[in-house]
Amino acid sequence: MHVVEFLGLPGSGKTTLAEALPGAIPGALSLEDGVRMSMRHGGTDPVTRLAARLARSSSGRLWPMAYARSSDRVAALVRFFSARPALMESVVAAQRARADRDMRPDLVLGWMVNLMARYQLATEEARASWLVVDEGFAQRAVALFAAGYEPGDEMAIREYLTQSPVPDLLVVVETPLEVCAARLDHRGWSERLADVGAPQRHLFLESAGTIVSTVEAVWEGRGVEVLRVSGEDPPPDSISVIAATLTSSANRGPG
Repeated sequence: MHVVEFLGLPGSGKTTLAEALPGAIPGALSLEDGVRMSMRHGGTDPVTRLAARLARSSSGRLWPMAYARSSDRVAALVRFFSARPALMESVVAAQRARADRDMRPDLVLGWMVNLMARYQLATEEARASWLVVDEGFAQRAVALFAAGYEPGDEMAIREYLTQSPVPDLLVVVETPLEVCAARLDHRGWSERLADVGAPQRHLFLESAGTIVSTVEAVWEGRGVEVLRVSGEDPPPDSISVIAATLTSSANRGPG
């Protein structure tokens, strides 16, 4: 299985592209559908396995309820921790070091744990050719470090990335900060930033841009293929470019 992750500022348009991409690539699955298919074919919890077979997609009400109570989710998290124990250590160490300037670290830690379990399950679904990850380990670097970011955090970001699973392709969605802010003002900011003022939101986006550049440079330096697309282009145009790149990458060898 090959893995493609999206990276960009909040509001850059990466989720729009990530949601559309699986339909353009034969055998590609979103992270959530990868989880559902993995548990459908290999789950040990009979209730969750049945829900995975009955649910037509991961967006309905049945599947999220079944997944939330599944023992397979806990078992997957244990497998992830066993394979990458240093990753959680790097996350917790970063949060402790930044405790006086972070914002809702409890929320971010929950996101990280959820991602780890879902990633473990989805990458065990051997029937998929590509796994499409929107809010993956690359983007979680923004969640971990953008609030209260200081230049000294770069070493912690690099340590976090050293311990994280590495994608086969990183799609960087480039969108001006002002455009991202306007989109978020229109559709609503995340729970984490909903109650803060405009200056703090602007600072968060500026810091996110610095972190995106750091993640991009680190993983490109480690040999990850990086594709940059504009978040202002029509989505079908960007999807065509990404799909062509994925096909070319897959033909060069297994991930």
